[in-house]
Amino acid sequence: MKSLVAALCLPLMLPHLSLAAEKRTAPQQKISIFTVSPELLYGLWRVDRFYGGPNMQRGPVTQRSFLLGNLGGIRDEWADKGFIFNTNITQFLNSNVKGGSRHGILRYDGSSDYLMAWDSGKAGVWSVGAVILHGETSWRARHSINPDVGSLLPANFDATMPVLNQSETTLSEAYFLQALPYNFIVLAGKINFAGLADQNVFANNENSQFDYTGLVNNPSLGAFIPYTPLGAGLVWVSGDKHHTVALVAADKDGAANKTGFNTVFNGQSTYGGQYQYTTSFKGNPGNYRILAGYTTKGPVSFSIDRRHLLAEIIGLVPVEHKSNNYGVMANFDQYLWTFSSQETDKLGKPLAANGRIALPPLGIGVFARASWAPDDRNVIDQFYSAGIGGYGLWFANRPLDNWGIGYAYTHISNKLRKLLRPIRLKNNEHGTEVFYNYAIIPSVKLTLNGQAIRSPVERRKTAYTAGGRLRVML
Repeated sequence: MKSLVAALCLPLMLPHLSLAAEKRTAPQQKISIFTVSPELLYGLWRVDRFYGGPNMQRGPVTQRSFLLGNLGGIRDEWADKGFIFNTNITQFLNSNVKGGSRHGILRYDGSSDYLMAWDSGKAGVWSVGAVILHGETSWRARHSINPDVGSLLPANFDATMPVLNQSETTLSEAYFLQALPYNFIVLAGKINFAGLADQNVFANNENSQFDYTGLVNNPSLGAFIPYTPLGAGLVWVSGDKHHTVALVAADKDGAANKTGFNTVFNGQSTYGGQYQYTTSFKGNPGNYRILAGYTTKGPVSFSIDRRHLLAEIIGLVPVEHKSNNYGVMANFDQYLWTFSSQETDKLGKPLAANGRIALPPLGIGVFARASWAPDDRNVIDQFYSAGIGGYGLWFANRPLDNWGIGYAYTHISNKLRKLLRPIRLKNNEHGTEVFYNYAIIPSVKLTLNGQAIRSPVERRKTAYTAGGRLRVML
């Protein structure tokens, strides 16, 4: 369902790429898509910087954006040839302090991401095109905090990737993108559509924001699309950059450790669309989105991506013959206050010294999500989440920090509960989380968080967790 748009949360994503823009460039010069629009790569990789980007800082280890710097000039040399490399390592140390399935055990696990982009324009081959690769490694996946909490939605969403309950290295994403005239962009290949749509400035990134699945994405999406299936999409951004439309068609099956070619033509597909309106209210930027999805997979009802469903009801869901599935979702983020001395563009987005969009604005804002799907074929038929977040602790001169407080309500289908009466499930799960992401140095960030999650399993008490996440950008 996740419309494959890479731009859909970083409100600007595409530049005004048009034939006219190409005509203004010397015929022999190729246009670099990530030079013209670095925001595009921020959204595709869900990062706030990439090597060679306009907001990358150089200097000593205490000031530079990447811990290893330019690796003796090798990184700069490859960047000049169109190759961009980002690598990060994320480690978790968590404990379910009270309640849940079991408590009092300290859990350690982690993951790494290997990101590479080849910019065809910068390489001098053709204009405004790129190839994106994303590899992942997880370790101690079975030792995450998730089984201890025993919630319907995973307490640590990062621990479900790339493969649930397996420590594995995968090439999770490999796709091609090409900008076209009149502000269109095409993407095709193996893509994490669930991470590119339903984006949100304050609640969308398990690497730098919330851990709880219900505050990373809308879990209803799990009924429509798996992690990194084969698919294709088309994104359009209006000339004034207020309106974005994305359409996607993807395989209903697929996994990070599979190519997907064995299932892509089996007739079970997902089709989705997303519309985003980007605006500025009294100088404060905001994004408002609506999504719709339809899948042809059937006839088994109550099908959902296992990464979004960890409770005992997996494997116990009865089979009913309900063909196809559909759902509607909404999502918004809106700044309430931004640091007034920061220079912004006409949409209220922050500008770096060279005039390009840089980090999210320093300030405070609110966010919310909601979804509905028919209860006779969905485990989650309603979902709601809301919260408040911020970038920068302005009074303490900490512009690289961010924080958030969020609440998520997941409603389980009443029809499903009737079919599973021996399990005695409540009709909802409640999850609350607070986090603070502290920049030790620009390339190393430590997140402290706490959660309270009430599982729908009646015999299970509310789980209270505490932990930390250390992320290093190499």
